[in-house]
Amino acid sequence: MSGTWWVDPSQLDSDQRQVTQARSERDLLIVGPPGSGKTNILMLRANYVRSLGPRLLFLTFTRALTEFLKSSPNIGRADQIKGDEIQTFMGWAKRFLSERGATLPAQSDDFEETRLAHIAAVQALIQRDRIGRIYDAVIVDEVQDFRTDELQLLRGLTEHMNAAGDARQTIFNHSEGLRTMEGIASETVRLSRHYRIGRAICDYADRILPPQQGDQPMIQGCNYDETTRQSSVETVACVDLDDQYRRCIDNIRAQLRYIVDEPIMVMTWTRAVRDGFWAALEGESDLVERAMVQHQENYQPFGPETMIRVMTIHSAKGSEARAVHILDAESLRDKRELAFTAATRAKTEVKLYHSALLPGHLEVPANRLPPIENLF
Repeated sequence: MSGTWWVDPSQLDSDQRQVTQARSERDLLIVGPPGSGKTNILMLRANYVRSLGPRLLFLTFTRALTEFLKSSPNIGRADQIKGDEIQTFMGWAKRFLSERGATLPAQSDDFEETRLAHIAAVQALIQRDRIGRIYDAVIVDEVQDFRTDELQLLRGLTEHMNAAGDARQTIFNHSEGLRTMEGIASETVRLSRHYRIGRAICDYADRILPPQQGDQPMIQGCNYDETTRQSSVETVACVDLDDQYRRCIDNIRAQLRYIVDEPIMVMTWTRAVRDGFWAALEGESDLVERAMVQHQENYQPFGPETMIRVMTIHSAKGSEARAVHILDAESLRDKRELAFTAATRAKTEVKLYHSALLPGHLEVPANRLPPIENLF
């Protein structure tokens, strides 16, 4: 299995093929690590069950991931899922309310407040109009980012429900989505093999956020071919943020000599650091013309010519790149899930830039013990 999107059955391994073609009436939960094909499976699964139940809704959480899904080559045909059937939960909720003449809740600067208001409005409308099962299937990607009340109201609107997720990629303050879906699903399938992430990155990700007891570490399921391009993780100590920006730009310029057909991603936790880096990049005319900054609130799709992609970690969910640069890494000290998600967007190279000491779980172990002089 290779490539971002599967375009031929030969690209699926035996487990992926079996899950894709599971009985259409099954309520499936697919759990697996980054790179295991969960999103690809859900897209193909949507096309598989659509033949018997064409009233389909495919939901995810972020706008960036929604647009990424719409770039799949496996949508748009008469017998396939359509682009307008792929939505964020918030986008769907607004459409659900407006199509039925309901008043949309006021928009708040607090996202969680706005989210809860839309959930309450949808629940009230369903109860008032006694709305039943208007969908044959609802399919949810990144289910770990959904709330229990969101999943429960969706289950009441559909005959069947399929979802995919990974507990280690939870990026919001709540974490009940997977547990809730486990209660809804009639079958949970656990994928262990993955293909796109190099071994050094898998080992590093397992150190950031070790698997729960009984779960398999990423490194054990890694099927990446290191002979194609060896993977690496490096921490880069800097004086301050401006120094981080300069060092990152220099490293990107060097990478563009050998990365010619896949994106390079620059990520950070905060919008302020994202915007600070973009301001620095704008002074590099040879790079900025090949770059784009992503704003969740004003989404612009990345084109194939966009080699350098700048965004927050939240906007990067579902994306992948040949190399990933993580700025202000020390800000992720207590945010292991975000750090795990950021690192596992990369296929072969991760560089973390920091101006303060990193905690042990973000450090890269040395390959040899120090001489005794270094202990003093």
